[in-house]
Amino acid sequence: MSPANRTKLGIAIVAAAGIGIVAVARLAGYDVIEAANTIVLQGTVAQNCSVDVTVNAGAGSLPLASAGAQRVAVGTVLQNCNKKTGYTLEVTSQNCSGAPTGAKVVDPVSTEYLAYSTEFQNPTTGGSQASVTGLLAATCGGQYGRNVTDAKVSGETSTVYVNFTGSETLSAGTYQDTLTITMNVK
Repeated sequence: MSPANRTKLGIAIVAAAGIGIVAVARLAGYDVIEAANTIVLQGTVAQNCSVDVTVNAGAGSLPLASAGAQRVAVGTVLQNCNKKTGYTLEVTSQNCSGAPTGAKVVDPVSTEYLAYSTEFQNPTTGGSQASVTGLLAATCGGQYGRNVTDAKVSGETSTVYVNFTGSETLSAGTYQDTLTITMNVK
């Protein structure tokens, strides 16, 4: 046998023996450690959710002594949220919990008031209702103008309206309330 053929035969016997040893070791219940090298790729995206409220001119000049008004646009709420589970837009009124319960503009001098309700007009992304009405009319807590589920939102705007019946018998004065819009990320 030539030296080259003996080398090939020797390598084949050693390779077969190596495979046989691994097979026998596995059959005997021994762990056979095979070396592997891995690279785990990972990155993180931070939560970025925000609201930006713009007040409309109509908010500062409500026609209280008239017959009233429906759907007076008082502001817009620009929303961005990259959290797929969504968020709610909660609306609260500074004067809501004072008697009688419900949103109202109040004159601090005469203590007279005029009740109102709030309404949101929304994009329908993530299951949001297009129109949510009657907010703060009789309940102060848990009033959600928008509820987004299972969606990311980028640059969407909701319009906030107030509805009220005016009164020509109100005392002269400056009537006011403060609405606060809060984004609650789920």
